[in-house]
Amino acid sequence: MQHPIPLRVRLLGELQLVGADGRALALPASRKTRALLGYLIATGQVHRRERLCDLFWDGPDDPRAELRWSLSKIRALLGDGSRARLVADRERVGIELGDALVDHAVVRSLAASSVAAATTDVLTETVALFGGEFLDGLDLPLCYRYQEWCIAEREAMSQLRFRVLAALIARLEDVPTDALPYAYAFVAADPLSEAGHAAVVRLLGKMGRTNDALVHYERAHRIFEAELGAPPGEELKAARQALRPSPIAGARAAPSGAARGTLDDAPRSAASGPMVGRDAERTTIDRLVGMAADSGPDVILVTGEPGIGKSHMLGYFSERMAAAGGRAFSARAFEAETARSYGIWIDLLRSVQRERPRHGLPSLLGPLLPELGGGEGVVGDRTQLFDAIVDVLHGLASDEPVGIALDDVQWIDDASASLLHYVARRTEAAPGLVIACAARSGEVADNIAVSRVLRSLARDGRLTEIELDTLSAEHTAELVRWLDPALDAAQIIAASDGNPLFALELARAHLRGDPGPGRTVKALIEGQLAGLTDQVRETLVWAAAHGRTFTPEDLARLTPFDAAGLLMALGELERRGLVRPAGGDAYDFTHDLVRQVTYRSLSHPRRKLLHRHIARALRPAAERGGDAAADLVHHAVLAEDDEMAARACIVAGERALRLFANAEAAGLAERGLRHVARLPEAPEKLVSRIALLKIRVLAATGPGLRSLPPIEEAIADATTAAEEQGLQAAAATGHYLLSILHQQAGQVEQAEASTLRAAEIGRNADRKIQAHQLANTARCLLELETEIARARELIAEAGDIAQSLGTELCELHWANGLLERWDGRQGQAAVYLARSLALACRSEDRWREYKCLTWLATLHFEMGRYADMHARCEELRLVAARIGEETPFVDTLQALTALMTADDAADEALESALARLRAADDKSYLAYALNSAASFYCRAGRMEQVRLHASEALTVASKIRRRCEIAIAKALLSAAANSSSAPEIDDDCRASIELEDFSARARAVLRHPAEPARSVPTAAPTPGLQT
Repeated sequence: MQHPIPLRVRLLGELQLVGADGRALALPASRKTRALLGYLIATGQVHRRERLCDLFWDGPDDPRAELRWSLSKIRALLGDGSRARLVADRERVGIELGDALVDHAVVRSLAASSVAAATTDVLTETVALFGGEFLDGLDLPLCYRYQEWCIAEREAMSQLRFRVLAALIARLEDVPTDALPYAYAFVAADPLSEAGHAAVVRLLGKMGRTNDALVHYERAHRIFEAELGAPPGEELKAARQALRPSPIAGARAAPSGAARGTLDDAPRSAASGPMVGRDAERTTIDRLVGMAADSGPDVILVTGEPGIGKSHMLGYFSERMAAAGGRAFSARAFEAETARSYGIWIDLLRSVQRERPRHGLPSLLGPLLPELGGGEGVVGDRTQLFDAIVDVLHGLASDEPVGIALDDVQWIDDASASLLHYVARRTEAAPGLVIACAARSGEVADNIAVSRVLRSLARDGRLTEIELDTLSAEHTAELVRWLDPALDAAQIIAASDGNPLFALELARAHLRGDPGPGRTVKALIEGQLAGLTDQVRETLVWAAAHGRTFTPEDLARLTPFDAAGLLMALGELERRGLVRPAGGDAYDFTHDLVRQVTYRSLSHPRRKLLHRHIARALRPAAERGGDAAADLVHHAVLAEDDEMAARACIVAGERALRLFANAEAAGLAERGLRHVARLPEAPEKLVSRIALLKIRVLAATGPGLRSLPPIEEAIADATTAAEEQGLQAAAATGHYLLSILHQQAGQVEQAEASTLRAAEIGRNADRKIQAHQLANTARCLLELETEIARARELIAEAGDIAQSLGTELCELHWANGLLERWDGRQGQAAVYLARSLALACRSEDRWREYKCLTWLATLHFEMGRYADMHARCEELRLVAARIGEETPFVDTLQALTALMTADDAADEALESALARLRAADDKSYLAYALNSAASFYCRAGRMEQVRLHASEALTVASKIRRRCEIAIAKALLSAAANSSSAPEIDDDCRASIELEDFSARARAVLRHPAEPARSVPTAAPTPGLQT
């Protein structure tokens, strides 16, 4: 009886499931779903659904729904006669593999026993199972729990592979021709292994290949000098000294592989061949491009599997724009740049600058493009930044039709997605501007921000999706004949399944005499790479590790090759159709699959080595605060350099805040904190930790009054440790972060204690930091409405220091503005606050900018300058919209203004706004708004409304011990009282009317409750210092 062939699973390399018929199963398109499948198979356990949600879906609004969607794809895959099945109930999920053969499990079983006890045949079979890195290509950097598990498993598999290779080398030492391939595999996987290099030298010597052994020794010597700053150790030196002399021992042997590939054996170069078929798709693009002259058309989205021709279709879009008398500007996203805020737009703007220099770009774009400068022209808020970009595009479109082609949008960051949405919605008012995007089917769903934008555009009826299907047999044959009419198209048609890239690679393989049945795209690309000389292949490897478009200068900073060698290598790669010019002096891979195959051919240790080189080269530019910081994060993380990664996260996170990319800033802070946690104890670790906690808090602040992250314990621990180690500036920043959390929770006494402690610590810092801290504390006390006399002293002291230093401080103007307002001099308060806002904008301090805008809006409301107030509110509202937040306090201010101006619908609008403010649970703003409403109703004689709103204001203000708001509420209730049971104004309140225990506006209400009286609520205290 013939037993059925079990399911075979490959986890060591790219995930693959092979069924009983020997054919690979079609895996889900979603990378996250494939990663989940690999995780369930590798662990072999049943997991709680909450655990899986934490691993893979920490961000979505409904992670369980995302998990259910992925499990439905896995269930459909395993239910296709594979005899493995998904087992899931309401609480737990697992996979029953039955008799499936899993390479990872086989290798693990060897580790559980003993490598030394295994037979040579078993070791040889085990080495053959290592087809690549564990779950290669299924990295999820933003899912850090999964990513850390995956990296740890890769490291364990790498160590086991090295143990097996070392055992085989030792056993086969007396048969050097058999042992040498394993020694080469060892050093290829770990270029810093002295034992591996020594084995290669010894084995080559035993084979009589002394010259090759000497060349390898010299190569290893250079690697150790460059990477470790030291010459080889004793083991490698001993292997070198044991070599027998040779008549030409001093001669250099040709590098390994130098004879491979010649300059005249490459097939006809073309990245994707001609456009064949796609008649319906081209007609759709023609129609939409034709509409551009008269109105803003739909956004075009081209989707499909890798290699199906999405980029080619974007190229056709660009051609049609040119045929219509216009032009297209192109950019693409890269998987390595998911933390690079606005990365795809930065590249697009640089393309505009390069190709249309006469248009120029405004200095408002300086935060994105540092080469433009900035200074006084720096962007004031996110809306201005977005509008500046839209204005550039509209300006271009006013001269000629303009197309925006964005490729691989499944990899763009959240900020880029927001900007895409903004630009797309503005195209309605911009005839001549067309947007076309391309994305991989399935993977775009893994990008929550992009999916949200596309759904919104689809709901608005403004998205036209073009889904590319496989080519017909007729069109595939036409593509093959373009490459060479003599080729047998029938065999290629059957094997390629209509994928254009696969068909072209199969055709090229036939031309090389390597038709090989059952080949995959990966195997075909690997065949092309195998024909390259060492230097050409190494150039491609460095370019793949770089992760995005590259210039010869980029590679010159990274590789040991001279300029002439690099240009020769790039010319050869271009001629072979592996890379292509990408605008200016930049190059890119002809297809991302070429990049992936090249990169995945490297072992984990080799990847770390390459990324370490690249990170070191990027560090100087990243420290200057440009967009290189996000690139540095990527490479430092993959190099597993925690110190460099943490520092890069700080620089990139601060830049993201300046660019209003709060979601990216929060993610960078979280990532940086994980790297900091792995650093050894040192003062620098604490400083970095507090800097990252500051970014995390600032990323959560904004018009939406969102709850701050639950990190009070982490901040308190770091602040205490900083004080103990004498890190004054870090400790002061920590206390201010604590005061934000205390105030948010309504813990006024703790907030006051934290801000006073910060001022005390700040006195031990240098004079500029000291002035900042003193002004900061004064401002915070004024906002808390406590210790006003102390605040006056601190303002005076900070002012003296600032004057002696000849410096102007945003915080000092802010504090002076609040003090003027406390004393009732509103006009002077507005002057101070306006100057504070200007300084915050100039230094790109978005937190202070937002807070000063809020204060000015509220002050204008108090002064009855409603037009100015509405202007500030609109600025705040637009900023909030760009970062996906609501504006409950802004809405309330505008509703109160409507009430003051006798709007018929004002009552209903006010109650709606107050409901949203209650939901935000900011008691200081709520008490202020309720008292403002009660004050109006008191003047209008609507005493029931006075009692309703003032009673709630009293309750809310009492919870946070806000004395001014308490006194105002009691005064209004007293004015509305109809019986003796109504609350009376306390005797101490009356006695304090002429003292500064209350603000001027509160004292006015105590004297005349029916007169207009409004009070400014507390804003959150400053989390850190400007330097």
